[in-house]
Amino acid sequence: MTVSATEPTVHESMARFRSSLFRRASAVAWIVLIIIGAQAVRSEDVFMQRGFYVPLAGIAVLLVISTATRWDRIMATAAAPWISAAWLMGLIVGITALATIPDLQATALPILFGLTAVSGLLLTWWAHAIVTVGIAAAISYVEFQTGTASAIPDVLGPVITVLVVGAATALVGFEFEKEARVSTEQENKLELQRLDFERLYAVSATLARAESLAEIVPHLVGTICKYLDAQVGVVLLNDTDMHRLEVMSPIWVNGYPLETDPITVEINAASVVAQTYRAAKPIYVRSVTEDSDHHVLLKELGLKQALVAPLKVESMRVGVIVVGDPYDGDFSEDQLEQLGSLAAPAGLVLSQIGRYEAQADMTRRLEEVAQMKTDFVSTVSHELRSPLTSIIGSLDTVNRPELAPPEPTSQELLLSARRQAGRLQRLIEDLLVVSRIDRGAIPIHLEPIAVKQIFDEVNRVVSIEPTITVDPANLLVEADRDHLSRILINLVENASKYAPDSPVEMFGWQRASTAVLAVVDHGPGIPEEDRERIFDRFTQLDQSDTRSKGGTGLGLSIVKSLAEVMKGSVRIESTEGGGATFVVELPLGSSMPTESVGVYPGGNGMKPAVDVNDLTGRHGRPV
Repeated sequence: MTVSATEPTVHESMARFRSSLFRRASAVAWIVLIIIGAQAVRSEDVFMQRGFYVPLAGIAVLLVISTATRWDRIMATAAAPWISAAWLMGLIVGITALATIPDLQATALPILFGLTAVSGLLLTWWAHAIVTVGIAAAISYVEFQTGTASAIPDVLGPVITVLVVGAATALVGFEFEKEARVSTEQENKLELQRLDFERLYAVSATLARAESLAEIVPHLVGTICKYLDAQVGVVLLNDTDMHRLEVMSPIWVNGYPLETDPITVEINAASVVAQTYRAAKPIYVRSVTEDSDHHVLLKELGLKQALVAPLKVESMRVGVIVVGDPYDGDFSEDQLEQLGSLAAPAGLVLSQIGRYEAQADMTRRLEEVAQMKTDFVSTVSHELRSPLTSIIGSLDTVNRPELAPPEPTSQELLLSARRQAGRLQRLIEDLLVVSRIDRGAIPIHLEPIAVKQIFDEVNRVVSIEPTITVDPANLLVEADRDHLSRILINLVENASKYAPDSPVEMFGWQRASTAVLAVVDHGPGIPEEDRERIFDRFTQLDQSDTRSKGGTGLGLSIVKSLAEVMKGSVRIESTEGGGATFVVELPLGSSMPTESVGVYPGGNGMKPAVDVNDLTGRHGRPV
């Protein structure tokens, strides 16, 4: 697609200027004609001479024609210099005839000098030279005719003056035309840039609307073919797994997308498409030959001419775009350059969309695998739960006093089997909770729960007896009883497992509209750098220690998930003097006033609730 129809040219720029100058010169000529008429009125002898009326009428007719003429159209034609020169020569002849009248000589001669200046701006250099010589001859004729000069030296002064004026105006006209040429070139560059921006904007707008390669390719190729006046457009993308270029269907043919069979080009092939991809430079194929191995794909597409450009993002090659067979004439080198500029944003967006689709496909597969894993865990856990329940029931029955074996060794084996069955039961329950959390199907029933009561229930279940402190004593928390029990049991069991020789405390207090529950141990604690990942599933900080104590790394993950399900949170802090403090924050129970505060021994009246370290002494004991 060429832009010559819209590009301004030097000829057009000068034509506009010269047509404007013609209109103004015609207006000035009318004024000059009026001045000559006024001069004739002042001298009665002028009206008695025939030589006055004929040139005056001729000039008037010439000016009437000049005023009615559309000079902008005439100046744009090739005959403009001849018509302009003829118009000036007509004025020169008429003014010269009037100048031969003695009473009008002083008025008419300066007009000839003015016509010399106008000629330099109105005509081309060769036409201006002819008119200047004609004016010099006219002045000489007037000087000799009126007897003002009797010899050639007497007219040299006026003639030289005319020639100097002509040369000066010629230089001005030449400089003006030079500036017009520079201005026109700049306008042409701006016009080309505007067209490039329009193309890039159209391509970018097309790219921005699409969400998949199948959707974007036909619109992209169609837009590029429209701007390059091409009948056929094809995009080939790199298949990194197969090391080849694959034609993206549909292709663009005569303004319509057309589905096509799979077509591939090996990257190491000798074809021009593969060469363009490897070299990362656009190629202009002026003629597709039937017997050339370089034009295999182009022949399959039925092309006679083609522009081939790489689709790349900096140094990364994405594919190739091919446009072929212009509607009119041949492609140009400018169009090859335009295709290269249009291919740059296309390659970027195609690359990003390709990555997005690959990532989306990978995400979909990972989600399917995760769902399969969740379903598998849920199914296996349910299948294990029923027989395990029967085993635990049988062990509990056999372990009753009336049925228990009398031998101590047998009794110890029964107790060991019961403990391991219980451990397995807790593991299965944990797996079931995890699978329900993943599916978003975990049941929840929020109700006001007395913190002191839930602490006591946990104290009866766990293997140790933690110290319990709740302030105020009637503190309520809005939570699910089963979930909150599981959270506290997991935290207390975790503390007893990793800090077996140290005391464990359970605290409860109120902070604004939040109930804060804390489980404190005085063991080795958890390093600062590991606190972010301690709540991740299957996280075990000390693998050897974990194997000796048991555990799957699910407990703290379940704690965090259940706390968030109940609109709360959990975090870990350091215990003063050493150890770990797990802090659970949950909404306050509905019957607790939000402005409630805690009363602490040793304080002066009422005091706002504070963190766990404010409730413990230097060695982690209650104040």
